[in-house]
Formats: sequence, structure tokens, C-alpha cells
Amino acid sequence: MAKQQNKPNANELWLYFQSVISWVKATFPKYRREMKGVAWGELYNAHKGDEVDSAKIEKEVARLMADDDVTNKKGIYSYVLNGTERHLNIRAFTENQKREAYERLKGICPVCKKHFEFEEMQGDHTTPWHLGGKTVADNCQMLCADDNRRKSGI
Repeated sequence: MAKQQNKPNANELWLYFQSVISWVKATFPKYRREMKGVAWGELYNAHKGDEVDSAKIEKEVARLMADDDVTNKKGIYSYVLNGTERHLNIRAFTENQKREAYERLKGICPVCKKHFEFEEMQGDHTTPWHLGGKTVADNCQMLCADDNRRKSGI
């Protein structure tokens, strides 16, 4: 916006703004209050050429809005376009859930089979959240930080 401020008219910016609004309305036809504050310009720039099924997207948005494990409802819009779960801030395991998993596994990382202290391990969904795994004690496993990072692709 700042680079547009000295132009004699704002037609170019206005046309871009209208394109973003039209794309959002076509892609996400049902308005929700969670849409406020979403970086729509960035999503438009990244996905404006994608073929999308707005009915299918709406069904997924509605499902995610109702999911208690999704704590960042605004992130749903980015997630349904690019599939990156970090946008959702899926609820983390409680300390008690992680401790229960740690004791159940006797401090052994199930990936590398090495023993670690509790503080050196991280809670992980055994069945991934995107495959229906919930954030409950029975679905928690403790991985060493290195293996959890590798699994997450970070």
C-alpha cells in the first residue's frame, strides 16, 4: 500500500482489491466472523490459479470449525488451501497426557529406541490428527526432539 500512495490514482490497487474480494467470495461463499484478520491478499496471490471445489471446501471448513482440537479457527482458511496443519494450532497434549505416555513407553523413544528424560521428549499424535487422531492420552506417544522434528518435516 505504501508504494501506491504517491500514484495519481488508485485504480490498479482498487482492481486488485476487487479481485481478492471476488476470489474470497467464490472460494468461501459462507461468511464467518473468523474470516476477519485473515491475510486474504497472501492467500489470493498463492492460490488464485488453483482449481477449487467451493462446496467441498465449505464442507471441510464446517467440519474444522466444529473440531475442538483446532484452536486457531482463522488458520482453517489457509489449511484448506495448502494442507499445512501448523495453521490450525491443533491443541497440544497436556503435561499429564505426556507424562502418562512417557511412563507407558518407559522413556524409550519408539523411533530410535533410545532412552530420554521426560524433558528431552515431545508429545506426538500416534494417529496423526489429519487422519482422525484426537488429542487424548491414548493417542499420545513421546518422541525424542530429533525424531519428532524429522517426523514433522521441520
